[in-house]
Amino acid sequence: MSDYHKLVSDIINNVGSSTNIKSATHCATRLRLHVADQKAVDVEKLKEEPQILGTVFHGDELQLVIGPDVPNVYAAFEKQYESGKEGKDQENTQKRHRTPKEYGQLAIDFVSGTFVPILPVLVAAGLVSAVLNIGVTFFGLSGKSGTYTVLNAINTAGFYFLPMYLGFSAARKLGINEIMGLFLGGVLVTKAIDGVGKLSFLGISIPQTQYNTTTIPVIFGVLFMAVIDRQADKVIPKSIKYFFKPLIVMMITVPVTLILLGPLGNTVGGFIATGLSFMYQHLGWLSVGLMGALTPLLVMTGTNQALFPLVFAMMAEFGYDSFVMPGMLAANTAIGAAALSISLVESNLKKKELAFSAGITGVMGITEPSVFGVLINYKSAFMGAILGGGVAGLFAGLVQLKQYAVVSPGLAAIPTFIPTNGAGLNSNFWFSIVAIAIAVTVSFTSTYLMQKQVFKKQDRSVIDEIKLTAPVSGKVIPLAQVPDKVFSQKMMGDGIAIDPVGDTIDAPFDGVVLMTTKTNHAIGMQTDSGLELLIHVGLDTVNLKGDGLKTLVKQGQRVKKGDSLIKFDRKMIESQGYSLITPIIVTNSKEHMVSSPTDQVNVRLGDYLFSAN
Repeated sequence: MSDYHKLVSDIINNVGSSTNIKSATHCATRLRLHVADQKAVDVEKLKEEPQILGTVFHGDELQLVIGPDVPNVYAAFEKQYESGKEGKDQENTQKRHRTPKEYGQLAIDFVSGTFVPILPVLVAAGLVSAVLNIGVTFFGLSGKSGTYTVLNAINTAGFYFLPMYLGFSAARKLGINEIMGLFLGGVLVTKAIDGVGKLSFLGISIPQTQYNTTTIPVIFGVLFMAVIDRQADKVIPKSIKYFFKPLIVMMITVPVTLILLGPLGNTVGGFIATGLSFMYQHLGWLSVGLMGALTPLLVMTGTNQALFPLVFAMMAEFGYDSFVMPGMLAANTAIGAAALSISLVESNLKKKELAFSAGITGVMGITEPSVFGVLINYKSAFMGAILGGGVAGLFAGLVQLKQYAVVSPGLAAIPTFIPTNGAGLNSNFWFSIVAIAIAVTVSFTSTYLMQKQVFKKQDRSVIDEIKLTAPVSGKVIPLAQVPDKVFSQKMMGDGIAIDPVGDTIDAPFDGVVLMTTKTNHAIGMQTDSGLELLIHVGLDTVNLKGDGLKTLVKQGQRVKKGDSLIKFDRKMIESQGYSLITPIIVTNSKEHMVSSPTDQVNVRLGDYLFSAN
């Protein structure tokens, strides 16, 4: 992709202009836009953009699936987006009463928007940990060497200073000064505070709490900071705000965080880890299997990112995760395999290429292109991914598979399944290979077999398609040109229209009269295969109340192709100012797709008109 400017311009235009955008963020593959008015978003136009693989609405958040190129798109987006409108729009939105569902969506969005920006740090630190582990175990890398020291510093800094990264990211998500959030995280991990006992502030005892590598304490602190920041902004005079606002915010936020919110956050983190451990102990293999099966749905709704606090809680408590990440290892590789299977069976070259590239990305651990580019369009792939992820997840649960670093699970993350205690390639590592093999095999095979059956049915439907003939002679008119929105916008279904020169409507196929009208202006028919057809004589002719029109058959009557259905008086109807353009509509065209319309400008009674399967 090269023309980011055009893509971003099209996005802004099709979401209702920049004034409709409240905020914008991005994750590994999605541009996330919070919009004020969902109705102003032209989803169909956005779907026409070749660079956009899919669109999802999650509450008021519009997620545009771009793929790995999303950082470049976001950078271009920021340059064009009028950020000055954000604050005003958000303020207006906050005044509106929210439902419990909306509050839940806001919470998920906040967690996701806080954790996603720091993932590159965690991925790098986690993989460096795996490299160190391999170097020490298999290549004799000395723990006293300079190489070890440098690599270990990368790994340590990535996780030890986690509260600082999260403080920055959470503050940015909340719309306050990011450096102040970073500052709060820095306070928590200083040696004077982190894990130090017998501290007090103004005579109030401060609980001894370990903050490095934690996540929830600093998030609680920044949430409180945002409240103080906004209140301080209102009361401090503008002339001294630059100096006094940071002072007031930190003087209030830090003590409250150290005395109450930080220890509370640590307690909540412990409860989460304990709860997950309890679930794992009581459901065991089943819980990991459920995670493997449900991950495609989590990715589709964007709620998979909200699981990171659970992962970090497990990591902080046990040094590994045996629930979320192993389940996602099964799911991610199964999703990628399903996409690769579609690339094998699909004959359309463009769809084949998309499925192949998305599948490779998926098995490596980034699944959004596969989910939104492939799975959402192929039920067989979606079911195959769920089946493969579920079966492999059950295996991962049975063998108690553990991941020792926070890296998006996939082929690229295999080294993170090597224990960090120097045990080398023990059974846990080999079990991760087996889990991947199971996920790929089950997902690929089941998707292939199911999609083959789908294509066979489609082939049969082409053979069994119904060829409809013209029920009256006249000029062929595409539905889009019919001067009635109900028909031109295909609200009733797909089909074609004829401006008749005859005066009789004949049956275009053998079938049953499904419907007649008292005003004789329309008739419905049904084939034995279930296709339903509406023939509407003229536009707004219902207003004639039957004058100049006569129905020749009864509802429920079986008729043959060519039998007369309606007789009408052309001259009388036209003299009343009514158009005789007659739409011929397949009203259940979602089940019986219209195809191959005639290329004739004029048709005679009985000529081929269009097909439907």
